[in-house]
Amino acid sequence: MGQNKLNRRTFLLGVGASSILAACGGGGGGGGGSAVPGGGAPAPVCGSGGASATALTPLTIDATQTDLPCGTPVYAYIVGEVQTSAGNMQYRLDASGTPHPMSTADNTLAAGTFPGSAGLSGNDAATLAANYPQRWADYSIPVSLITKTVIDLANLNTSTLPGLGTGTAAFSGRIYMSVGIPKLPFSVLSGTQYTAPVPLGYPGQLTLFDWIEFSYDSNGQFNGNTTQVDQFGFPLLLNGTPGGTLQGQFNRSRPAILSAVAALGAEFDQSIAVTAASAYPAGITSLRALSPKSITGQSLYSGGLSTYFDSAVHSWYAQWTASNPVTVTDLASGTFSGTVQGGTLTFTQGGAPALTIANSSGIPSVDIWQCANSLATGSAAAKNVQKILAAAFNRGHVSNNMSDVNCSGGPFYSGVSPVQTFNPWAQLFHQVSTNGLAYAFPYDDVCNQNPSISLMATQSVTVTLGKFFS
Repeated sequence: MGQNKLNRRTFLLGVGASSILAACGGGGGGGGGSAVPGGGAPAPVCGSGGASATALTPLTIDATQTDLPCGTPVYAYIVGEVQTSAGNMQYRLDASGTPHPMSTADNTLAAGTFPGSAGLSGNDAATLAANYPQRWADYSIPVSLITKTVIDLANLNTSTLPGLGTGTAAFSGRIYMSVGIPKLPFSVLSGTQYTAPVPLGYPGQLTLFDWIEFSYDSNGQFNGNTTQVDQFGFPLLLNGTPGGTLQGQFNRSRPAILSAVAALGAEFDQSIAVTAASAYPAGITSLRALSPKSITGQSLYSGGLSTYFDSAVHSWYAQWTASNPVTVTDLASGTFSGTVQGGTLTFTQGGAPALTIANSSGIPSVDIWQCANSLATGSAAAKNVQKILAAAFNRGHVSNNMSDVNCSGGPFYSGVSPVQTFNPWAQLFHQVSTNGLAYAFPYDDVCNQNPSISLMATQSVTVTLGKFFS
């Protein structure tokens, strides 16, 4: 079970820290069944009835443009933390946007139970009980398919969030959305820690969900991004004012993207299938595709991805000798020169020893998939060098001179000549993104390839639930 780990580099480091029409929005159907969860008669077209409320700083959750059958249960969950001297205080937002400290008293639902189980077919309720291995809190906010759901970000302020500030003191969190009867479980351990739902394992695996990552500070600055770092469940689009640009829009349908992931090969085709059909909209057979990060993060994983980058790493290590050093330049930390000494990649800056990467066996493939361990350790300068190396190996863009300065144009992945070993999951999500941006591995913000928005004095934020069938 995963502890709360909300931080993605895209929004935290950015502030100095940690689709659409058819059955429910008008227009034609998407070929994906027309019954609500549990079967029954075809659902009527939902239409659109405007917004549910007004707000000073509206966070609008728009599910009116999706092609889900009318009557499909859709929920939002907004959770996050504020770093204080007493620890990282955990909060959940209610339907008005008011934050409430998490408490063990929130765990009102018994293990193995969930709302709506009585209406499921056959053994589906028993199958889904595994999704709830411990007592849990229901933090769901019902989302209408007819009217846009509006939550007020202005309720996140220094009065409601003690210690709220800027940078590392911003409110850092996720906006989850789930579709179907199984809700997302959150089990509170204390005011500073909870067990979060996960794409693979329990709690959470049997919920159809996805999320947006964001931060919001005391000056009203919103930083957010869409993500496929861990999984692809369904499209979520993100935009805002002033100055935002639409992120998360795809040029292929959800079924086509899932098929494209499967076509990457058995090592990458690790999807989670629907095993309790009456709990989800008719026509949905897969809950999510798992990313290489999630696949290789399994306990005792020993599949082919565990050695996927090994030959590439060894080849570059053999080249980076005293007469042929590698140069890595980071905008914040400067330029470092690296050579392999005794099997270890060692960097100097201005001739002085600065840092080492991994050990004599080279950078492990799992560290490249995870952007962790040997590629996320040490000083801030060390981590800046490591992020560039991790991004370069993921993109098949390794060279003797790597930089995060003026590099947004690529080429990356199969566009590199000669072609190197690269992360095909990441290439796929950049290819299917209408603006070419995606967050497909943890350091995908290197060279500004991430689908993020940054809003000063935020006026509005919109999260749109995309299509499922077309």
